[in-house]
Order: sequence, then C-alpha cells, then structure tokens
Amino acid sequence: MDIENRKTEGRQTYKEQAYQKIKDAILFNRFRIGAIYSQESICKELGISKTPLREALLELQTDGYVTFCRGRGVLIQPVSYEKARDILESRIMMEPLCAQLAAQRVTEEELAAMQKLLTSLQEGLPSEDGQRLYRIDHGFHRAVIRAAHNEMFYRFLDVVLDHYLRFEVKSVYNNSIDARKVYQEHQKVYDAIAGRNEKKAFKAMETHLKNSFARTLPEYWKK
Repeated sequence: MDIENRKTEGRQTYKEQAYQKIKDAILFNRFRIGAIYSQESICKELGISKTPLREALLELQTDGYVTFCRGRGVLIQPVSYEKARDILESRIMMEPLCAQLAAQRVTEEELAAMQKLLTSLQEGLPSEDGQRLYRIDHGFHRAVIRAAHNEMFYRFLDVVLDHYLRFEVKSVYNNSIDARKVYQEHQKVYDAIAGRNEKKAFKAMETHLKNSFARTLPEYWKK
C-alpha cells in the first residue's frame, strides 16, 4: 500500500483526510461554487500532498462535488435547479417521518445527545460563527434521523444533508432574529420527540424545514 494512503490505528488515511478537507472547503464556501482551481493551489490552500489529493478528487468527482477540466484544473461543481429541488423534496418527505419514528424509538442516550446539541446551539448563537453553528445544526438533524433507527434512511439522508449545504445561503446564523427562530424550531422538534408525541414531532420537523427553505432558499422553495 502507498505510504501516502496507509491507515494508522485509530486514524483516517491521508486520502480520507484530504477528502474531508476538500469537501468542507466546498460546503462552507472556502472554495467558490463554479470556480476552477488547479491541483497545486488546492494542495497549497489546504496543506494536502499530491497523491492523496488526486485520489480524494476522484472520489469527490464520483460523489458529484467536483469535475476535472482537462488542461484547466478542477471545477467546483454547481448544483443544478433540478438537483436542488430533488434535495429539498427528499428532506421534506423523509425528515418529518424520521422525527415521527424517533418519537417512537428514541433512547434516553439519544435524547441526551440531542439536548447537548441544542445547548451548544443556544450558547453559540451570540458568536455568529456560521460554520460552527451549521455543524451543530446539522448534527441535531442527524441525531433525529439516527433516533429513527432506520439505517437506510440515515445513510440516504446523511448524503442529502451534505449536498444541501452546497447551495444553501448560509446567512441565517448571521441574523440574530432568524438564528433564534431556528433554535426555537429545533427545540419544538426535541420537545415533541422527548414527549413521545409522534404527530407533533412530524409536524414540528415539517414546519421547521419549510421555514428553513423559505428563509435561505426562496428561489428553490415556492410552496
């Protein structure tokens, strides 16, 4: 095995590290959607060596994040209107169901994890650190999906949530009023799940997603 790609005990391979660094740079707008970057500039910007970079980029191309442009570099792949619509429809159809299932199946440990994320979100609001708050936000959504105890739903929505970040306008946590609304909507989802109220959990998640889409993606969400 190439020394650049070997996996040490308890650690990611260099390729996996490179993949995550590039993906994060795309999701949180360090790399601009639609821009073309040379492999050398990506190496320099993110501190990645060439061998794991190439292998990470091939995987990112398969996953739809980048495209190789012969002789020019690597294109940060834009999200088409149709792809964005598919992502929004997937979330609005599946996440409320996951919240409903979570109200049936959630464990005390999972409730504690959700509450910890809500506390971190609330405490972090004054910082307006968008990247950190979005990570907590999506951590909460993943915790709800995980609590549904349906592996297929989780695997699918884990991918969908990442692709959603590619085109969402990440301004909500820069606005104290909207940020507080997001926190309160998350709290309602948690309260319904903790209260084992399936109908309220479904409705709370559905309402939160519709509000989120209207706040940050009005050009895609017209319902």
